Amino acid sequence: MTDKTFKRPALRHRRRHLIKQLFNGWPWLVWMGAAVAVLLLLPGGMNRVRFHGIAERTYEYVSPLESGRLKTLLVNLGDPIHEGQLIGELDNETLASEMLMDQASLMKSRDKIQSIRCDIESLKLEKARTAAELKTLEGQWKRTEELRSKNLILEQDIDDVRPQIEALKEVLAQYPALIKQLETRLEMAEADADLLNGDELKKLQEAQCRLVAATAGVVAEVLHQPGDIIQTGDSVVRISNVSTDRIIAFMPEEKRMDLAEGEHCRIISSVSREIYYGVVKSVTADIRKLPVFTGFADQILRGRRIVIQLDEGTELMPGEQVVVVPDVSLFEQWFGKK
Repeated sequence: MTDKTFKRPALRHRRRHLIKQLFNGWPWLVWMGAAVAVLLLLPGGMNRVRFHGIAERTYEYVSPLESGRLKTLLVNLGDPIHEGQLIGELDNETLASEMLMDQASLMKSRDKIQSIRCDIESLKLEKARTAAELKTLEGQWKRTEELRSKNLILEQDIDDVRPQIEALKEVLAQYPALIKQLETRLEMAEADADLLNGDELKKLQEAQCRLVAATAGVVAEVLHQPGDIIQTGDSVVRISNVSTDRIIAFMPEEKRMDLAEGEHCRIISSVSREIYYGVVKSVTADIRKLPVFTGFADQILRGRRIVIQLDEGTELMPGEQVVVVPDVSLFEQWFGKK
């Protein structure tokens, strides 16, 4: 018993004992299996780098250019809308009054045009008369000079018409400028009359009273009904896009990674788990208030706003939630690129 070289013999491990020990640790196996299953079932799977996004949702608000009473509304909630479709019409008494005033202004402009034309014709006629009178005096003076040079008449018998000739020349020189000035006024008056053209006024009134959709989509909300008074800029109908080929994603600052414009990504639908592909179009700074697909509230997140353009021919439903991951292998995401 005092022999220091004595060693306790090793215990023999039988196979059934090992299996029993393994079964005794089954909770750990269950937890490990559950963790792996959760990772696999989550959108994005085992990808270490992933961030959430949403298919771009855009709206168009159809609003009147002028205030008035909504006379007719031609669409209902959920109706498909094509570009240029008539949504409704306004009954605007103010526009009608303005149109009458514009028509009165048009009549005055036309009278003014006619008056200026008469003034131009009068000036041209007076110019012709002055030119004829000048020509007559110059001829008279020429004949008088010829007679005087031949001593056929006395000097005191000659009427000096030279001052009259000089005065007529000065008056005649003023006519072109006056005529030019009236012609300029005539052009301006005609331009004003063109702006107040009756047909144009009617088209303008119709355009201001008609509510037309600028883009195609679906009626997402009807904000007013016929009979309501609509103010300028007050939305009557909200139109949502039907499909989109752009993804708006948000990456919190603590998960920031090098993601540049032009990089390819995989877009995984949170509902159907289908995988789409796209290219990063822009990466900008962004500040958002939770929840950002996290369930928490009253918290501000800083990060980056990422706009992704889906590959040609690929579209998603607006508002569909997705997970975006870089288009690299799982090994490269977990252990980095070589």
